[in-house]
Amino acid sequence: MNVERSGLGRRSYPAGLLLLAALLAVAPLESAYAYIDPNSAGPLYQLLFPLFIAIAGAIAALRRIIKQLWHRAVRACVGVFRHERDGTDTERLP
Repeated sequence: MNVERSGLGRRSYPAGLLLLAALLAVAPLESAYAYIDPNSAGPLYQLLFPLFIAIAGAIAALRRIIKQLWHRAVRACVGVFRHERDGTDTERLP
């Protein structure tokens, strides 16, 4: 992917730095002294991993349908805006 074409070039870099600076400015300066039991991640992993696999499988299986729906929606939006720019009226009178 070409960085200049996608708009992800130098323009987004200052925005990322500003976001990082804002997060650091809002972050608490005191230590949290937090403790997470190492075994508490086991049940969470056993619950979330199959869920992520199922979602990824559904997206992979429905990829063609999602792609067709996306292209249809984009064509509909572009058609609406092009119709307004042309100024032509395609409505027929009886």
